[in-house]
Amino acid sequence: MKSMATISIRNLILCLFVSGNLLLVSCEDKKKTGAPQKYNGPMMVTDNLSIMLSDSGKTTIKVTTAKQIKLQNEDEIYPKTVYVTFFDKNGVEYSSLRGDSGRYFRNEGLYKVMGNVFFFNRLQQQSLSTDLLNWSSTRKIIYTDYPFIIKTRFDEIHGIGMEADQDFTHYTMRKTKGVFAIDSLETGGAAEVDTTSN
Repeated sequence: MKSMATISIRNLILCLFVSGNLLLVSCEDKKKTGAPQKYNGPMMVTDNLSIMLSDSGKTTIKVTTAKQIKLQNEDEIYPKTVYVTFFDKNGVEYSSLRGDSGRYFRNEGLYKVMGNVFFFNRLQQQSLSTDLLNWSSTRKIIYTDYPFIIKTRFDEIHGIGMEADQDFTHYTMRKTKGVFAIDSLETGGAAEVDTTSN
């Protein structure tokens, strides 16, 4: 009789020990998992991307890059070389832009092109070189606060900071130096221009 009671007590103790361990393990699992964590990584990664932007059914801009990373807030990162081509209303390419990398800020409609940036207007035969160029697709302007070099058929202008139309036909420069060719001076008939030095 004693042996039966001893076996029952042993079984009871063994059963309690196993149940206790299961409870502890299940409690530990709940502590480890906790609340689900929000994913903060890229929403999408695309290789060999080519985006065509249009106005009234006609292609106006083409953006090409080897890799695009789209973030949760829908901003985009272009870690490899970026090419932007601008087309006129007839579909003819008139300007192009390239940089080592880039970023698009969706809420602002702003592209930042970085590293060995080169912008070229084929019609005007003008180029712009800088390390960082901002392109506002909503305001249709390009600008930089970085050092730049503008080359035309006749001029080479160095400066720090500039703004231009996205077609690079009109631009404003800050802190410039270089040699400028002047075709004519407008006086508006109100005054004569003195070109002699005293």
